[in-house]
Amino acid sequence: QSIRHLDGLCGPLRGEGFKDRCHVLQAQTQWKAQTGADQLMVTGIRVYGATDVGRTRTSNEDCHAALVGDGCPAGIDALLIVADGLGGHAAGEVASRMAVDGMVRKLEEREDCLMSLEGGALDVALGQMLEEVSGEVYAAGQFSPNRGMGTTCTVAAIRSGQLYLAHIGDSRAYLLREGDLRQLTTDHSWVEEAVVSGILTRDAARSHPDRHVVTRAVGLDPEVVADKGMLSLMDGDLLLLCSDGLNSMVTDAGIAGLSLITVPDQVCATLIDAANESGGHDNVTVVVAAL
Repeated sequence: QSIRHLDGLCGPLRGEGFKDRCHVLQAQTQWKAQTGADQLMVTGIRVYGATDVGRTRTSNEDCHAALVGDGCPAGIDALLIVADGLGGHAAGEVASRMAVDGMVRKLEEREDCLMSLEGGALDVALGQMLEEVSGEVYAAGQFSPNRGMGTTCTVAAIRSGQLYLAHIGDSRAYLLREGDLRQLTTDHSWVEEAVVSGILTRDAARSHPDRHVVTRAVGLDPEVVADKGMLSLMDGDLLLLCSDGLNSMVTDAGIAGLSLITVPDQVCATLIDAANESGGHDNVTVVVAAL
């Protein structure tokens, strides 16, 4: 990734990173969700996560969490997080780890409060926590050797049949439902703004030389605003979070097609393999929740 401030591009900085090829957690939970007049019973949530350094990078600056059931903070049925440390920036792997660990810590610290939150209040709380974590990363990034570090971060919490999202950067959350793949988050990137404004087509944006320039990130500024949202889930849904090492190498149609023909516990590995076979130009991380 690269970061663009209003005054231009930040200077190049790097960190070492880590590798965690495959991380899987799964458990069965039961809950009921009200969707309009129809009551929906979902009998299980299975979560999976994997990350890979890719074919061209020497370190992995991505970090992720995939928690479910008793492994989650109280009041959350499943928690998925993807953070992509800013490649070429100092200590990107430190920033991404701080973002993931910070979100889990804040959710655990506020378990009593979370239990009482209803409706849209939870996504607002998630957004506030992510903004606070950004402030912590920013403070830690004011001193060597981590000066200037930053990361993307996309957070998805599932509770009682509802999905709650908080998001900063250009990692993505997708929902695959009945064969249709929908991008739930908006990329905070220069090319996304160019597409919206009509400067670039969606196809041109995929190969544009500035496609990795993000316009909002965790830890690069004293304050940042997180996008927030919520929606109702259905039995059979597949929630997928990824770093841009996936969607920059594999089209949305490719992600949907591979996910549809792959059993849930193999989706992460299958998509990572596809990204690497297409060039593997970046670290790639995928986490999924199968309902």
